[in-house]
Amino acid sequence: MNRSLLPASPAPQRTDARGGVRVLIADADGLARSMMRFALSNSERIAAVHGAGNAREALELASYFQPGVAIVDTVVPPRGGLELVRALLRAVPDTRVLTLSAVNDHRTAIGALRAGAVGHIGRDVDPERLAELVIRAADGEVMVAQWLMPALLAALREVPDSGWRPLRSRLTNREWEIIEMLTEGATTERIAEQLVLSPATVYSHVKSLLRKLGVRSRREAVIAGERLRREEAVSQSATY
Repeated sequence: MNRSLLPASPAPQRTDARGGVRVLIADADGLARSMMRFALSNSERIAAVHGAGNAREALELASYFQPGVAIVDTVVPPRGGLELVRALLRAVPDTRVLTLSAVNDHRTAIGALRAGAVGHIGRDVDPERLAELVIRAADGEVMVAQWLMPALLAALREVPDSGWRPLRSRLTNREWEIIEMLTEGATTERIAEQLVLSPATVYSHVKSLLRKLGVRSRREAVIAGERLRREEAVSQSATY
């Protein structure tokens, strides 16, 4: 997608004057995009539908057209739909994202929800229902299929009362506490005061944390910790 091909006029709103929803479809399968576009075109609530075959096109179109809803295939190139979901929500935070996959894979579906999607649907969805699901998502509903509910409940039970972190983890609870404080920019002294530890003990925990995560700095530890959090949570929920 070449930005020079986009109109030079000001970017439109997410809905038209009648409240019609602008929709973006990100799917490498051109036939699938055409079929979804046709299915959506018959709805009076859908104002416009734009299609993209890869993440770059999707981000450029989303930034310009400001869609109310984006339908993202979980294998859209180059790095998959979950990365695109995160990138879309950074670029257009108010867009409601629905992910789409060919099989009922609860690992991928839960990963999409954690990435920020408001629902996950299968490619076998009835075309006549697609517009209904898109409109409901635009209106604020969460679209979670019945087959996904057991895995979601299992994942919810993995959340301890003290806050979200994997219960079975390479890191200790103390190390997760330190990661959470590092995320907030806390210094060694601040962490020591908050956790009632000596600065030397905090330094020892941080050193162990860096070694376990295979990183060299506290900033890298925050990034690696968040990645590990997602990986371990998805892995645990997939065992149910």
